[in-house]
Amino acid sequence: MSLSRILIRSANWLGDAVMTMPAIQRLKQAHPQAQLAILTGPKLADLWRLHPDVSEVIVHEPSNCPFVLLRQTSELRQGRFDAAVVFPNSWRSALPIWLAGIPRRVGFRGHARGWMLTERLDESAGYQTKPVMTPEDVRRFGNGTSVASERPVFKHQIYRHLQLAACLGADATPCAPRLQLAAPPAEALLPQDKPLLALNAGAEYGPAKRWLQDRFITAAKLIAEHQHVRWVIIGGPKEAGLGHEIATALGEPHAINLAGRTTLLGLCHALSQCRLLLTNDSGPMHLAAALGKPVVAIFGSTEPALTGPNVAGDTRHVILRHAPPCSPCFLRECPIDFRCMTAITVEEVVRAVVTVVNHQ
Repeated sequence: MSLSRILIRSANWLGDAVMTMPAIQRLKQAHPQAQLAILTGPKLADLWRLHPDVSEVIVHEPSNCPFVLLRQTSELRQGRFDAAVVFPNSWRSALPIWLAGIPRRVGFRGHARGWMLTERLDESAGYQTKPVMTPEDVRRFGNGTSVASERPVFKHQIYRHLQLAACLGADATPCAPRLQLAAPPAEALLPQDKPLLALNAGAEYGPAKRWLQDRFITAAKLIAEHQHVRWVIIGGPKEAGLGHEIATALGEPHAINLAGRTTLLGLCHALSQCRLLLTNDSGPMHLAAALGKPVVAIFGSTEPALTGPNVAGDTRHVILRHAPPCSPCFLRECPIDFRCMTAITVEEVVRAVVTVVNHQ
């Protein structure tokens, strides 16, 4: 099976996109002469321009306008692709690829889109975010009622994406995602008088994924004072206020606040100058790992077996998690007492960060 042009419809979120990279890397290994083109929205275009196996990045603005869809379909048709892999599990993501008449179209069935795909896979229950309890059961559990629950068996999301790549002849063995970043431009250089550590206290999904702000501050202060390091505070535009509060609490000698102040490419340059990232389960967690940086990741309402950074035997990363019977719940907000996060202590986080720093 010889393929010369393969279109890959990117996932829509940063962390999800990074978790598709092992599948893309395996596709390139299976078809070394093929050109791999990524179809993505504007917010992730710079991410894909950093991937060494991507030959072309096609940027389409999301739109429900029929005329925009026709124009985008025409562009894809002119690309003369032999095959397409559709990572998002939505009807809208498969439509323009079907309209473009690409001969082989691979994806998971679901959302009534199976007829638009030539190779359809059934979704494994192991890849789904199945809570151990319903929200009602979580509330009952929080009130002291005994609730029977069975913890699901989870498979990491990278296996899901590798399944799709295997339809086009790729090896389904996991490998670590990777990005190739040039040296930062002069305007992106950060002070190097102290070792830099990155801190991400936000998580776009919701507060249930965020460790307590005061504990982040206390842990960061202790580490800065005892290890003589400086923190680089990162986060998206919605986390600008949070970043400002943490940087102010740490004080100018101990912190540089970049939260809400960088582009995605700028975030990559900032992370590349840091020795590790302390973070909640989030997109920057996956990004740092793809840039080759160790991660200390705090998990609460979500499941590291499903979306953690420890894949393909990568032992650099540390997962901090206390899993009460209600975890994972995958809720945006905790309906009870947030015990999954309050159980994680400042001392645990300090110890994990210091261990990683001292082993570099």
